[in-house]
Amino acid sequence: MSILKHALLAGVCAASAVVSLTPASAAPTEAWGGGSSLIGPYLRQAMDCYGNPEPLIVRGPPVAWQTIPPFNYTGKKAQDCSTKHINTGVTLWYDSASSGVGIANLFSHDPKSDYANGYGDIDPNQGGEQDMPYITYGMSDAGLGQSDVNVYINGNDNNGPNAACSTPEQGVCVVAPGETPSPPTTFANPNKTYGPMIQIPMSVDPVAFAYDPTYKKVGNNDGSVTSYHLNVKFAHADGSGGFRLDPAAYCTIFNGVFATGGSGPIMNWNDPRLKQLNGGVSLQDPKDSGTFNVPLQIVGRSDSSGTTSIFTRHLANVCATTTGNQYADGSTTLPANLIGGNYDGNNVTGEQLGKFTVAKGSGLVAKYVAFLATPNPGQTLTQGHIGYLGADFVLPAVLVNQQNNYGLNSADLKNSSGKWQAATGAAALAAFGSISPPQSDNKGHYDLTNCPGANSRCRAHPYDWVEPVSKTSPLANPTSKNGYPLVGTTNLIAYTCYKDADVAKAMNSFIGWYIKSFTVQEVPLGILVANGLSSLPRQWRNAIKESFISGKDGLNLNFQTAGTGHCTGVTGG
Repeated sequence: MSILKHALLAGVCAASAVVSLTPASAAPTEAWGGGSSLIGPYLRQAMDCYGNPEPLIVRGPPVAWQTIPPFNYTGKKAQDCSTKHINTGVTLWYDSASSGVGIANLFSHDPKSDYANGYGDIDPNQGGEQDMPYITYGMSDAGLGQSDVNVYINGNDNNGPNAACSTPEQGVCVVAPGETPSPPTTFANPNKTYGPMIQIPMSVDPVAFAYDPTYKKVGNNDGSVTSYHLNVKFAHADGSGGFRLDPAAYCTIFNGVFATGGSGPIMNWNDPRLKQLNGGVSLQDPKDSGTFNVPLQIVGRSDSSGTTSIFTRHLANVCATTTGNQYADGSTTLPANLIGGNYDGNNVTGEQLGKFTVAKGSGLVAKYVAFLATPNPGQTLTQGHIGYLGADFVLPAVLVNQQNNYGLNSADLKNSSGKWQAATGAAALAAFGSISPPQSDNKGHYDLTNCPGANSRCRAHPYDWVEPVSKTSPLANPTSKNGYPLVGTTNLIAYTCYKDADVAKAMNSFIGWYIKSFTVQEVPLGILVANGLSSLPRQWRNAIKESFISGKDGLNLNFQTAGTGHCTGVTGG
């Protein structure tokens, strides 16, 4: 049993009144992993509905445990997850770090904290290193393409097994099949050791341009504060936003000082181009009699992030004609020359108007976008930050998931059909809906077509189940009339073959439950939609079940125990 498990026995787990629908063994089977911070809280809710409830490990700094409110599904086959769990014989752990960390740890199978992208030190209440015992899976919003999968299969140790490679995969160098690795410089070949990679979408995710509707605070002599709010003409009825941005505007905003064409950069909320998009109405609060002069500060992620990959993929596509465009293609990191300051959760250093102030993780980005400062009596403060975040970090989703109480709004974006769309799960699903799973009919069932080679679209190719980071992806600028333009998926990345038969069984049963459960997938009351994301289309769920859970399609892609079936000769992890 892990150190973390011992520490929690009398804590979070004991606090829950558990009703198991499957008899539990004396020692629950544990699966370990993490990655994407976008899906972290909601995957944690799903894991707690399925197995033993545990806290979300949040990869700081500093590392922390976050107790996520149990989900109460009130729709078909209702399930109050504070009391009802599917299988208390399973404990699933999730470390909300970043997509880059999730990818790196799947490739390295090394969770140690002395490794650059390791998970280590998972218990904030203990000193020293308490690494995960093994890596079971990862989660990433950045789809792994054909070249990434080739590294997983063939390695990238061009300088030999004892030296770092020239082009690491999220910092990881893996050896070719048959070579002996030399950690932490090179790691074992994952395809040879753990079997083929599994990569499947788990949610459809709109990414919002988030802003705080308050731009000015005045401290009164009696200690009260008068606040002024952006005057948004097309405001949503629920107060969640509605400030409009078309591609010309947000390409200019997020290219900062480099957007030199036309009227130049947009670095103030009083810019006439923003007024024009607001129906010709000034964004200044009608009650504000002062000068409307609010610097517009852009905010983004400092770490390797799948949310950033969705953001940069879209901008690389739609901003290609913007003079001074810095987005050559999608990437899990922002262009280096666009990064200015850094926010550590308490202080900001090096901030530059027209460049991103960056922070680690979605939580800190949300915190820095929020206008949290309070003026002293007689003091006036102004702030106008805008950043990219999963729609789960803004209204109205935060009323359900309680990820923050900042009251952040989101902009409506003009899509490729010229229609204004809010960052909703429904609009994200519309954008994703035209993409079909590989080798599938219109219901998601295996269509028996041949797969002649690596460049054909095939179920056996992990890269064909997700959309790549590339600006040429259909999701880089969706063509659906009702689709939201800034959308991606969060993807499970896992091994096929597991050394422990109980771990293989746990992965199979949890993923199988996740893709068919009303608690997770139902619209609009399931975990994903309630939290501002979107569930998977039915055809995708059918295809995933056939290939990776039941193995009904006969392609030998499903989770297995090492040394058995299609995992014969594989040692497993």
